[in-house]
Amino acid sequence: MTRNSLFLLLVVVSASACSLSPHKVIEVDSRVAATRENGLVCPPAETDRCVAPSALLDLGRTDIHSGRHHVTLVEYGEDALKLRIHLVRAARDYVDVQNFILRRDDSGELFLYELLAAARRGVKVRLLLDQMFSFSDLKYLVLLTMSHVNFEIRFYNPTFNKAKMSNSDWLGGMACCFRKVNQRMHNKLMVVDDLVGLTGGRNIADRYFDYDTNYDFKDRDILVYGAVAPEMRASFDWFWAYEKSVPVQYLRDVADELLNGGEFALEPFQAAERLQPLLRDIEDDQHLKLRFVDTAYEVDRIEYYSDKPRKADFLDGSHKQDITTEIHQVLSSARKSIVIQSPYMVLSKKARIIFRQLRQDHPEIELVFSTNSLASTDADTVYANTHKHKKYYVKTLGFRMYEFKPYPADAPQFFPRWSELIAEKAQGISSKSVVSGDNSTIAMPAPRSGLHAKSFVVDGRVAMVGSHNFDPRSEGFNTENCLMIWDQAFAGELESLIRRDIEPQNSWVVALKPDLDEVNGAIESMSRTLPIFDLWPYHSTSVYELVPEGTPALPGTAEFYQNYQSVGRFPDVIRTRRQVTVMFLSSFFGFIAPVL
Repeated sequence: MTRNSLFLLLVVVSASACSLSPHKVIEVDSRVAATRENGLVCPPAETDRCVAPSALLDLGRTDIHSGRHHVTLVEYGEDALKLRIHLVRAARDYVDVQNFILRRDDSGELFLYELLAAARRGVKVRLLLDQMFSFSDLKYLVLLTMSHVNFEIRFYNPTFNKAKMSNSDWLGGMACCFRKVNQRMHNKLMVVDDLVGLTGGRNIADRYFDYDTNYDFKDRDILVYGAVAPEMRASFDWFWAYEKSVPVQYLRDVADELLNGGEFALEPFQAAERLQPLLRDIEDDQHLKLRFVDTAYEVDRIEYYSDKPRKADFLDGSHKQDITTEIHQVLSSARKSIVIQSPYMVLSKKARIIFRQLRQDHPEIELVFSTNSLASTDADTVYANTHKHKKYYVKTLGFRMYEFKPYPADAPQFFPRWSELIAEKAQGISSKSVVSGDNSTIAMPAPRSGLHAKSFVVDGRVAMVGSHNFDPRSEGFNTENCLMIWDQAFAGELESLIRRDIEPQNSWVVALKPDLDEVNGAIESMSRTLPIFDLWPYHSTSVYELVPEGTPALPGTAEFYQNYQSVGRFPDVIRTRRQVTVMFLSSFFGFIAPVL
C-alpha cells in the first residue's frame, strides 16, 4: 500500500467513525419525542404494574430482610428461557439486561416482546448489547426505539458508530483501530427490582435455550436472590453510563433510517408454535417454584465480580482489581483439586504460571479441564491454539483434559427437549438466525452440541459461574463478570455436573501416546513455542475413547491404555477442510493467541 493510499484510507476511516452532529442529534431527539409511545396498558391505580406472582422474587425479598443468600443453578436451556420470561413478567419497577449477543430468532424475538410488554406496563427496561454480534436490522432497531418511552436500548462500543457493519467496516476497523474494535463487552447479566440477579454463559438465541435444530450449547446460568442483586445492578450502571454505550438512535445508520422512515409501529407478535408449551409452563406458579425455588441452595458466602467498562484502557497496569485477578487468587489457593469447564482451552501466560506453580508445590493436585473437541466447537480458530499446546497442558502442567463429544450419549438428559429437537429437525424447522450451518461431523438426526458453560470448582469448597472463559481474550480484551460462591454443598453439586460431562459416554480423553518418542517429543516442544512455522509433524498426544466393555481409568496409567483406544486427533470430523484449517492455523498463527 502506498503512502497516499494509506492516508486516504485513514481519512475515510476517520470520517466514517464520527458521531452524529449536534444538529442531527436534535433532529433525532425531536422525532423520538414526538413519535415514541408513552401510554400504559396497566391502569394507573395498579401500583404493582400488573405483575405476575413470583415465588422467586418473594425469596429475594425474604433474603434481603434475613441477610441470607440463596442461589439456583440453571443447567437446562429451556429452563433458562422460562426463567427470563417469568422474571420479566414478574418485574414491578425495572429490568436491566446486559448481553454479548441477542439474535432475532424464535427465542430472541419472544424475549424482546416480553421486555416491551413489561415497558408498556410501566416497568423501566434497559437493554445493553455488544454491537459486534447482536442483531443489526436497522428498521427493527428504529421500531424498538419508538416502541415505548420505558424501553431503552444501547449498543456497546459500536465500530464506526454504526449498528450494521459491512465487510469494509470490518477491514477498516482492524486496520485502524485493532485494540478498540476488539474490546468487547462479554458480560451476561439480568437484574430485576433489586431482588434477583442472573449471570452465566448464555447469550440470547435459540442455540442457548435448546431450540436450535442444527446446533445447541450445553450452558449454565446462576440465579442469585437478595442482597447481591443491587451490586449487580451497580455494575450494569457502570456500563450503561459509559461513553462507549451508545443509544441506538444515535448510531449513524439507525439515525438515518429513523429520520427518513415513515410509520413506526411493530407488527403484532405471535410466538412460534413450538414455544407454546414453554409459555404454558410459565403460567404455572407451582412449576416455577419447583424448578427454581425448591432447588435453591442457601450458601455461606457469595461475591459478585465485574470488570469495569474501561478495562482495555488501563494499558499501564494501574487497574489491578479486575475479575481475572479475583479468579487467579482463588485458583492459586487450591491444594487438592481444580475442576474447570470452558468452551475453549487457551491458557494465558499468567494462567500457565499459576498452574505450573501449583503442580510444583502440590505434585498430587488434580487438575481437570472439560472443553470442546473440534467436532463440538463453534470456534475452529480457537481450537487450533488448543491443539497446538495439548502436550504442554497434559504432560508439563499435568491436566486431565476432556473433549466434549458432538453427540454425547447423555444428550437426552442434558437437553430435555431432545426428542422435540429431533422431530423438529425432521420437519425441516430451523432457527431464523443461524450462525453456521456446516456441522462437518457425522450425519445425525439430532442437533450437534457443544459446551459453552464457564465454571470451576476449587478443592470442593469454592465455585465460580460466569462469563469468563479463562483465556487471554477474557483477561485482556473482553469485559467479564461472575459470581463466586464459598459453600461446600453448592460446590459439590457443580463439580458433580462437570464430572458427568467428562464421563466416557460424553467426552473423549486427551492423553500422551504410550509409545512416546522422546526425541521427536523434544523437537515438538521446541516447535510449539514458535509463533509461526510450528511445522513439526509429530504429535505426542492423541484423543482416546473407552473401548466397549472397558473400565474407566486415569490417563497415562497402564490400565488406561488397556481400556482405551486412540481415535485420532479429530474424531467425528469428516470434512478434511476443518482438519486442514486447524493444522494450518496452529502452525502459522500462534501469535494471535492473546486475542483468542
